Amino acid sequence: MTFFLSKFLWIFVEPGSLCAILLAVGLVLAASSHPARRAWGRRLAVGVACFYLAVAILPVGEWALVPLENRFAAQVLPGHVAGVIVIGGDEKPKIAAARNTPFVALDSMRRYAEFALLARRYPDARLVFSGGSPELRPGAKIVDADVARANLAAMGVPVGRMVFEEKSRNTFENAQFTAAIVHPEPGQVWILVTSAWHMPRAIGCFRRAGFDIVAAPTGYFTDGHFDRSPAFRFDEQMHMLTMAMHEYIGLAAYRLMGRIDALWPGTT
Repeated sequence: MTFFLSKFLWIFVEPGSLCAILLAVGLVLAASSHPARRAWGRRLAVGVACFYLAVAILPVGEWALVPLENRFAAQVLPGHVAGVIVIGGDEKPKIAAARNTPFVALDSMRRYAEFALLARRYPDARLVFSGGSPELRPGAKIVDADVARANLAAMGVPVGRMVFEEKSRNTFENAQFTAAIVHPEPGQVWILVTSAWHMPRAIGCFRRAGFDIVAAPTGYFTDGHFDRSPAFRFDEQMHMLTMAMHEYIGLAAYRLMGRIDALWPGTT
């Protein structure tokens, strides 16, 4: 139920959708015969216009992503680990099935590349992929794990010795279902591979599931600094802002639900 509710609510709080809703409300109010409502309608419309202008000119999306990407950027990998886990992202199993090709992932390819490097660096470590179907309807013909298996095999990862968790639909389930398969023990150190902007929430979930986890973030969108120069890249900045807002809302929601132990998970 929580999975379906989160998908539904995100439709309304996603920055682009929220701005469209506010703009529509503002226009309706601006057309009202009531002076106070007209004033509020104009304020809403002007506010949305100012927001769009700010995103169009300034690196707003980068500013939002920098704290997320910097949170685990400096973590040092240990000399020995029990295993390496990579979380699925944008495998797009429906497109992979329709086009009869697994090579449709974009953000996940960065995760696969980092995972492949770590698989070679730690030849004795257990290798795990976690990711099921992101679809609201159950019973998908292929899931994220199927797409990942083909991609990783093509990259030379020994998938025959990998464990594929195929039922999770979100980050919390990634951690819980993976723990149920590999049974992490006290003193064992595991490495987690996911996008840098997603790492804080992912680390929080895996710690909650009982893992002594170390971050191996990848797929950076920023250089880690708060650039003050005009960007003039609306689509790119809006995309990054949407990603960041999804994570900040996710962190707050997961903390309220007790899925993570800290609102802003850190290196310790």
